[in-house]
Amino acid sequence: MSSEINQQDITKITKIILTNKQKIIREEDLQNLVDSSYEFNEVINIIYANLKEVGFELITTTFLDQKYYILTSDGKDDNITPSQYGIIAVLFALSKEIDENLKLNDIKDIFSQVWDSDVKYLIENDYLRKQSIDNLEIIKITPLGKALLKNIHKDLQLKNLIDIFKKE
Repeated sequence: MSSEINQQDITKITKIILTNKQKIIREEDLQNLVDSSYEFNEVINIIYANLKEVGFELITTTFLDQKYYILTSDGKDDNITPSQYGIIAVLFALSKEIDENLKLNDIKDIFSQVWDSDVKYLIENDYLRKQSIDNLEIIKITPLGKALLKNIHKDLQLKNLIDIFKKE
């Protein structure tokens, strides 16, 4: 079926992904761009392969019960400092191993020394998001935040992070 897929549609969707300032797009929005006569997964696989050829990667993640595609490239995001990467890594490990819903007050206590600079920056730039669930304020890592850790999140464990801090 891929030979039947209109190359103009592939180009149009690829351009939307590449020019999206947020570097992120909901799967539902992409599905709406794909002609219903085509299999969405086949189209997205062609786009993924095309992006891979030019040094980009299209990764998927779920956030608030919606699937997202995030455009990434090798290397680090120049807008994020090593300290901010560390904050996201610790939050990721905590949410993975302790509780998915990290309480805002607990996170403010843990990161009190860098809250006003680093953590607020991550929130303002949508790497982290504050939310209220049943009168409880929590912090969640957004798809953009998860994308920063794409190459290490499978190996990220709280115990290993604590061991690193003990050595310093």
